[in-house]
Amino acid sequence: MSGIRWVLHVDLDQFIAAVEVLRRPELAGKPIIVGGRGDPTERAVVSTASYEARAFGVGSGMPLRIAARKVPDAVILPVDHEAYLAASETVMATLRAQPGATVQVLGWDEAFVGVETEKPEAYARQVQAAVLERTQLHCSVGIGDTLVRAKVATGFGKPAGVFRLTSGNWLDVMGSLPTKDLWGVGTKVSGRLAKLGINTVAELAAADPRTWSRSSAPRWVRGTRSSDAVTAPASWMTPRGLPAGIAGRPPSSAT
Repeated sequence: MSGIRWVLHVDLDQFIAAVEVLRRPELAGKPIIVGGRGDPTERAVVSTASYEARAFGVGSGMPLRIAARKVPDAVILPVDHEAYLAASETVMATLRAQPGATVQVLGWDEAFVGVETEKPEAYARQVQAAVLERTQLHCSVGIGDTLVRAKVATGFGKPAGVFRLTSGNWLDVMGSLPTKDLWGVGTKVSGRLAKLGINTVAELAAADPRTWSRSSAPRWVRGTRSSDAVTAPASWMTPRGLPAGIAGRPPSSAT
């Protein structure tokens, strides 16, 4: 396969909850919360929640007892690591089987796929169809000319969609959004940036890196210009791994 080099970020939709629905089809459409041993009276946190449960404000990392209060009618299930690992391995094997794909696994529910193609959207749809046929699981795909853009693009494609972010539309799409919408920027980092007058992605891209300390920047910005971290092409993916700080992330399971 030949063409332009692209990075695809494949992210399974509500992965853990979706695996549980496959095991128990009668749960489809119901609010599902997965965490701990499935007992909200114990100290445990939510591993993931179905979209139906998220509508009530339930999210990953929330104490299970609080989640149960938010959704009294929710089905609360224990975590089954072996089942999720088995499903994940099938998904990743499916990704590796795609023509010309170089795959870097980020966790149970997500991976980067490097590919050369003239039609990245068509390739992404092909990936989605292959994963669905093999596993009955839906996934969203972000397309980018860098790792960061591909990762961020996935959020715009959820659920079960495809979205492309490149140097051509990055600031049009992201410029007005708060810095916390960037991969690796949480509430604490965005708060520190705000104190420096940097509130939006566009302001961060335009900022002189000397105006903020390394500790104020997301991991993929540290040690480089704030704009170049996003706009410069990422190192082409190889079987040996991704840039430091990206490979080996724990499963997100939240999306």
